[in-house]
Amino acid sequence: MTTTPANPPQAASVWQRVRRGLASSLMALSAIAMAGFFSACEGPEPYTEIPADVMSARPTGTLSAGDVIQVSYPGAPELNTTQRIQANGRVSLPKVGDVSASGKSVASLQSQLSGMYTSHLQNPTVLVAVETAAAGVYISGEVNKPGKIPLDRPMTAFEAVMEAGGFSKFANRKQVVVVRNQGGKHQRYALNLDDTLSGANHNAFYLRPYDTVYVKQSRW
Repeated sequence: MTTTPANPPQAASVWQRVRRGLASSLMALSAIAMAGFFSACEGPEPYTEIPADVMSARPTGTLSAGDVIQVSYPGAPELNTTQRIQANGRVSLPKVGDVSASGKSVASLQSQLSGMYTSHLQNPTVLVAVETAAAGVYISGEVNKPGKIPLDRPMTAFEAVMEAGGFSKFANRKQVVVVRNQGGKHQRYALNLDDTLSGANHNAFYLRPYDTVYVKQSRW
């Protein structure tokens, strides 16, 4: 009786497929292991420790060059004017000429102008309002409306994110970075705004003109 031998080419083909499958699996495992290795080797990002004076509120709202202000005269509305504060910090107003505005609060400028118009108007009341603030902060990363936000009032990092439309669905609220230029060097402060939302952290981080707030993307 003659036994029919197995088909050698077919057996070899099966073995080659098994070998290719094993090789692919080993390469995948190797890639995962290497990714884990490099991830473990990465050191902590160079964030700056946040001292109390950096995050505390400071008097803001002072006028600066580039701000556009509205000056209104209730007793003489024909004098109403909109002015951009010039590079030298001054504005040119009817009847009184050039007036220094940069570095002053809205209230102090109003008081000064009312005094200056006492001899010019029967009702010397003057009202000043900021139409467009030149100083601002920049919001980027995982927010719904990234861009520049006018800093026309004391503003926290959390408020700035809300002004930018809030967190996107991919945002990592625990990883919000504020980049600030201090003394010609960039300082990076890491904030956990998830704690702000949950109430676990009651400390507010107040922004300074031209800060950049970057919301990182969640890895999960």
